[in-house]
Amino acid sequence: MSNSDTALSPGKKGLIVILVILLINTALLAAGFYFLYYRLDPVQEGFAAKQQAAKDLVDYNRRLAKNLGVESRTQVREYLSRFNYEIEIAANEEELNKAILTYASRTQERILQEYDAKQRETVLLLINQDPQVQQIRDKQQLTVKLVRGQDVEAEPSHLLTPETLQEIAETVTLGEQAQDLIVEMEIENGRGQLMVPLTAADQIRSLQKEIDSLRVTIHDLRSRAGYAEMSGAGVIVKIYDDTNGYTSDAIIHETDVRDTVNELFAAGARGVAVGNQRLTVNSAIRCVGPSILVNDERIAVNPVVIQAIGDPDVLASGLDIIRITLQVSRELRFEIEKTDNLTLPAYTR
Repeated sequence: MSNSDTALSPGKKGLIVILVILLINTALLAAGFYFLYYRLDPVQEGFAAKQQAAKDLVDYNRRLAKNLGVESRTQVREYLSRFNYEIEIAANEEELNKAILTYASRTQERILQEYDAKQRETVLLLINQDPQVQQIRDKQQLTVKLVRGQDVEAEPSHLLTPETLQEIAETVTLGEQAQDLIVEMEIENGRGQLMVPLTAADQIRSLQKEIDSLRVTIHDLRSRAGYAEMSGAGVIVKIYDDTNGYTSDAIIHETDVRDTVNELFAAGARGVAVGNQRLTVNSAIRCVGPSILVNDERIAVNPVVIQAIGDPDVLASGLDIIRITLQVSRELRFEIEKTDNLTLPAYTR
């Protein structure tokens, strides 16, 4: 075999060099894309900052529990752990906001409730050490009132010694977070027991908060399902027919609308309305002659207006492919407007 058969020609050598350079450039572009969009993604950095702020809120509640001396109580530990867990597993701002709204106030309320219970237990402990109480055999009721800026009161007053009242005043302090404390108990055979851990007013307030929380949850579920209004940041998309077109490709079809809607949901849209018709799991988008029907209602066309709530930048980015396709291949006009305040109507049929 001759050397001319085994050696590469200059043209082939040049081609190999070009291919190697292209491969290196492709690898560098891929690495740069990863770095820009995943390591330097401003959306992710913004979410991380908000997630850290939420964790700071957990730390604040943890310090509050420690300052009040209830950090070791089971209920407090469980609420703090649950709050922190929900923040950790939040995948986006919506889930993070929901975790904060749901668990921040509940965690603080539980801390204050446990502090209130601790104060009541302390009052009971001091009363059970009173020598006059230890002499009582028949069942009697005792109410101890701790009012901010006033002396401790007992009704009836003769059941407790002045020394016990003074010790309660010095031991049980009403901090800024605590309300005035009223402790009711029954004394029998020289020992007292708490009658009601919370006053009737406290119980009513607690039940009202639970009702309010359920109402918020129900509204959130209805809003996500499309049966209640939804407000927030998002995008408004307008698709126009080709101004000078006369063929089938020059007008908007139901497939174009469905493809756009699907891309919005794939990009994380929480709710979508087409032609002011809110989409639900049962919604249909179809053509009947020259008209487009959504939820069996004829909508305005040219433009077809699609509204979606979600992260405006992410939603707009998710529409890049279909926007370019409609504009370049079919010369349809495709406009995207980002907005911080958008309200989708409720499904009404």
